[in-house]
Amino acid sequence: ADGGETLLSVDELRVQERHWMEMWKDAKNELRQLRQDLKGEDDEEVRAELMADIEGLKKRKADWGKLLGLNETIADIPVSF
Repeated sequence: ADGGETLLSVDELRVQERHWMEMWKDAKNELRQLRQDLKGEDDEEVRAELMADIEGLKKRKADWGKLLGLNETIADIPVSF
């Protein structure tokens, strides 16, 4: 590939996708945990912090999902390679 663009080989792409999938799954699990924490939290300041964390994570998870070609409607279906 010339023009400074790097094309990934199939293997490199597979490694990249596996990494994205790991990141997406991590975000999903972390979101689940944060939502649990939020349910049991009474302190308004802590709740606000948790909400901000959840928003940030949702955005990150959506970004990983975009890279993987997942859209949010199927995002909760377990994906295995």
